Order: sequence, then C-alpha cells, then structure tokens
Amino acid sequence: MARNTVSQVVPSPAEDAAALLKAFQGWGTDEQAVIAILAHRDAAQRKQIMLKYEEMYNESLMHRLQSELSGDFERAMCHWILDPVERQAVMANAATKCILEEYPVIIEIACTNSPAELIAVKKAYHVLYNCSLEEDVAAHTIGKLRSLLLALVSTYRYDGNDVNMGLARSEANIINEAVRNGTTDHEELIRIVGTRSKAQLNATFSCFKDEHRSSFTKALPRGTDPNGYLRALRTTVRCIADPNKYFGKVLKKAMCESGTDEDSLTRVVVMHAEKDMKDIRGAFQKRSSVTLEQAIATETSGDYRSFLMALLGS
Repeated sequence: MARNTVSQVVPSPAEDAAALLKAFQGWGTDEQAVIAILAHRDAAQRKQIMLKYEEMYNESLMHRLQSELSGDFERAMCHWILDPVERQAVMANAATKCILEEYPVIIEIACTNSPAELIAVKKAYHVLYNCSLEEDVAAHTIGKLRSLLLALVSTYRYDGNDVNMGLARSEANIINEAVRNGTTDHEELIRIVGTRSKAQLNATFSCFKDEHRSSFTKALPRGTDPNGYLRALRTTVRCIADPNKYFGKVLKKAMCESGTDEDSLTRVVVMHAEKDMKDIRGAFQKRSSVTLEQAIATETSGDYRSFLMALLGS
C-alpha cells in the first residue's frame, strides 16, 4: 500500500483501477469517484494506475476517460493523468499549431523549467512526435518571433546564483540603447534574454530600472506588432523576472469579467498543482480581492470546478 501522508493509506494501483472501472460502469459515469481517486494521487501513483488499468482491463485509461468525460473537465483530467514532463510536451505541441495565440505556453515551458527539466521536455517531445520542439516552433513562426522562441527553447542556461554586476550594468545599457529610439536592436535583446542565467537577467532588469526609472517591459515600444514579437518579449521578461507574479496575472486574466478562459486556467492549475501552486496562489491573492479558490468557485461550475478545487486541496 502506498502512502500520500503519514496518516493516510492510499489504495494499491490495482484497487484504484478497479474503483475507476466501477465508476465508469452503469447508467452514467460517477465523476466524483474519478476525481476522488485521480486528483489525490501523485504523478508516480497515477502512472502506476494507468499501467495497472491497461493490464487488468486491456484498454487505455486515457481513452476510457476521453469517452466517459466531456468538456473542460475531460480536457483537464486527461492532461492531469499524464506524466508531468510528457504533459508539457503535449501542451507545447498543441501550442505550435496556433502559435500566434498560444506562444505563452512555449515561453512558460522554456523559461520556468530548469535547464535539465527543459531538456527532459524536449526529449519527451522527440519520443511523442518524431521531431524536435525546435523544428515545430521554427515551422510555425517567422521573423523576430521565430528568433526569440527558438533562442528560448534551444538554450541551456547557467542555473546558479552567481551574478556579474558589471555585466548587468553593461547589458542594461545595451537594452536601453536598443529600445530608446523605438527601432529595437532585436538581435541583442534576443541574445541577452536567450542566453543569460535567470539570476543574471534579474540583475540586469534591476539595473535597467534603477538607471532609467522604468521597467524593461514598459520601455519596449508600443504599437504595431503584427507577428506578436513584442508581446512575446514582454511575456518572456515577466516570466523570468517573477514567475509567481506572472502566473498569478495569467489566472486573474483567465477569470475576468469578459468570461472565463478555461484553457489558461486549466494549464496553470494542472501544470503547477504539484510544483509551486502555493506561491502562485499567494501572488494571485495580492492582485485580487479574493483567494484563488474563491475565484474558481465563482467562475467555474460542475465537475470541472470540483476537479480544480480538489487539485488545489480544497
């Protein structure tokens, strides 16, 4: 028997597989039973359940879930049961199909993972799609947006905390020169954000703000941006500078008055529930008058709401 906590004994994969089959049988699916099992198992346990289910019943648990569930709940659950690395590869592939709208997914994967984690995602991408993430990004983008996204997914950044303040001041000045007159020197900006460590970049962004009394993102030119490059560059800087604040903002925007963006909401909750959701929740609450749980309870409904709340521990 596996354990999630000292006090709670978790059923074996075979017991969970049998309980899932029972939830699928009869006149209708018992969605709450599915949530009670899968939302409370970690990635390793979910993998064992999937293997055991297929072994016992000669069918894919993923395919069965796709046939039994529907809508936003089905999409969220089917992403959740994937291995976390494989899940990111699947989301990245989907994003390449409509990259002008979904470029934030590529940036989030490239900029919030460690170098080793990013390589693991790209290896999973190879296995799933028989090509590289770089190939698909390049095939679906053009111009400066292509150059930026390729730099981000191709890099292997230094992951330590060492910072060269002289370099930070120098590159803050390069950034200022690049954006000062609105004719941005994109090669230099892409070189800097695509190669420097996150610690070095944050030192550079801080030097820029101290020296020029404006953040890097606010200094970037506004106006015509037909290929989405400047929006992508701003997203990159925000994602590197403060990922918790960035994801808190994504969640707030996903649940605004104009309607709920279930894809963005699902992506952030599912991808971060087992990783850094506590910090993201804190960042969300700083930007909002309510907790993340309260916002989700208001903006979603049904089994989809129940599932997201379960992932958040509510």
